[in-house]
Order: sequence, then structure tokens, then C-alpha cells
Amino acid sequence: MAVDPANLDTIEKARNYLANVRKAGRSDLEAAAFRRVCELAGREDTDALVVDFWRAIAAAEEILREQHGKTVLLGRTRPKVARVGAHQTIVDLVMSRAPSDGFHILTRAGLADLTAEWLTLKHADRFLPEVREAARARLVDAGITFPEASL
Repeated sequence: MAVDPANLDTIEKARNYLANVRKAGRSDLEAAAFRRVCELAGREDTDALVVDFWRAIAAAEEILREQHGKTVLLGRTRPKVARVGAHQTIVDLVMSRAPSDGFHILTRAGLADLTAEWLTLKHADRFLPEVREAARARLVDAGITFPEASL
């Protein structure tokens, strides 16, 4: 299984590789294989924040697909992005009173770095201080520490 997931160029190849990794019990390769699936399922864009956000959407939907055995889309998030854009959707998710379903899905899967809150801190220069603080507070409340060196 000497395949570099970064060289997989289609979602089908990446999903097949992920299935093979799991079948072989190679938990050491599973995270990289899963992330490649998410990269390929995400959208290309010139804006790094938008790219990261669509990878997060892809990750949450991939987790739901695996849980339910069929394609499950984030039915409220996708239309919201179409209406207000990725940036405002992230702001609204972060500023909401309770964590989103996506936040729970991603953090339970060990993918806190794909949450809207994490992306807010990763792309801190794109967000107002109160949004960054709300993001940090939600991560802290969930027991997740954002590496300050990344800011």
C-alpha cells in the first residue's frame, strides 16, 4: 500500500484507497486518506478561506455519508453559502449561541481544524475581533486549543 494519497486525482480513487486502508486495518494511513477525499470533494477557488471551508463541508458530509451509507448533504449550510457567501456563513456559525451540527460532527471525528471556529482563527485577518474571540471561546469550551503560533 505504498500509495501517496496526494497523488490520487479523483474522489473515486481517494474513496477506494480509503476503503482499502480501512480494510487492511492501516489506521496509520486512514487520516491522510480521509483528508485527501475531503480535498478532492471540496471546491477549487482562489480564496484560501473558501477552499478551507468547502473542505470542511466535504469532511462533514463524508462523515455523514459513511454513517448513513448514502450521500447526505448539509441541507442548511449549502443554501446559506449560496445566499450570503462562505465568509458570512462562517461568521454566522461562529456567532451562533450553540455550536453547529457541523462543529459536533467534525470535532467528534478529530477534525477540529476544519470547524468554522478553527478557520476563523486560521484566517484571523479576515474576521473582526469579536468573531475571533467567539471562535476561540467555543474551541476552549470544547477542550480544543488553537496553536497561537499559527496566528
